[in-house]
Amino acid sequence: MNLFTPLLLAAAALALAQPAAAAERVLKVREKGYLACGIYPVVRGFASVSIQEGARGMDVDLCRAVSAAIFGTPDKVKYIEARNVAQLREGAGEIDIVARRITWSLTRATGNGLMFGPINFYDGQGFMVPKGSGITSPKQLDDKPVCVQAVEMHATTVETYFRMSGLKPRAVRISTDLEAEQALKSGKCAAFSADISWLGAARAGMAGGAEAYDILPDMISKEPLAPLVRQGDDQFFEIVRWSLFAQLIAEEYGITSQNVDEALAREELEVQQFLGKVPGNGKALGLDERWAYNIIKTVGNYAEMFDRNVGAGSPIKLERGLNRLWTDGGLMYPPRLR
Repeated sequence: MNLFTPLLLAAAALALAQPAAAAERVLKVREKGYLACGIYPVVRGFASVSIQEGARGMDVDLCRAVSAAIFGTPDKVKYIEARNVAQLREGAGEIDIVARRITWSLTRATGNGLMFGPINFYDGQGFMVPKGSGITSPKQLDDKPVCVQAVEMHATTVETYFRMSGLKPRAVRISTDLEAEQALKSGKCAAFSADISWLGAARAGMAGGAEAYDILPDMISKEPLAPLVRQGDDQFFEIVRWSLFAQLIAEEYGITSQNVDEALAREELEVQQFLGKVPGNGKALGLDERWAYNIIKTVGNYAEMFDRNVGAGSPIKLERGLNRLWTDGGLMYPPRLR
């Protein structure tokens, strides 16, 4: 089941319901036969929906991994449009999990009856410049016009960063990515500033794409992106958390969707536990012992997921950066699965 339902208020399911018994959410998911996943399909690489390709993106794959853990297949997901956090607080509906580029912050994490799952993408506000501009650092944008969309806190973040750095900010507010592209081409703006994830998606839609524009490596804010679930859904929360951890652990072990069957023959105890040949981890989560195998076989490890959605194998072509494994200088550090 791979459905997308544009219910504008549906994202809210997580807020009004009273905390359930620890296993109730998983039971409800199994009873209805699908995972209800709230996404916001406007940022390519994270969530997009088309008749030809269905739902695709990092956020979509997170829900597909949870489906694979619970059902053994990634396809038992119903996608529902989730527009903003206010809807999570105020509405009601059937959503089990929301995965939609939401930054983990104090005000979103407290007082709403919600909790953030694992960070699936370390994001941050950055800058995109035309290739050949000679600009390699935000410091070179002193007193130069920087385009920012009039949404969220992008303009405030730019102005704060520049002032704290002893530079003069010149934020130019725009409305669309197309307006940003035109401003960069005409010289009205020297750079476009937004979250790196947003910049990558915007660049992919611009003429020339990654061949025409560079995204600077510097980030001027912290935007850790993570899914949201209800407080009180303890078992479901653990499944969501360990579904992502399993993808990271598989990458550490060198296990991919292409070689996972060969990995079944490996003799390392932790690999055997991971793939369910030695039982215990599945029982601890209330899942089939092959839950992690099912995730990797059908969705892939984290590197595969990153590459096809936003990395070198995608039109977005983001550097992995902070989303590298800890062994490669990144922040992705999964607990041991044992």
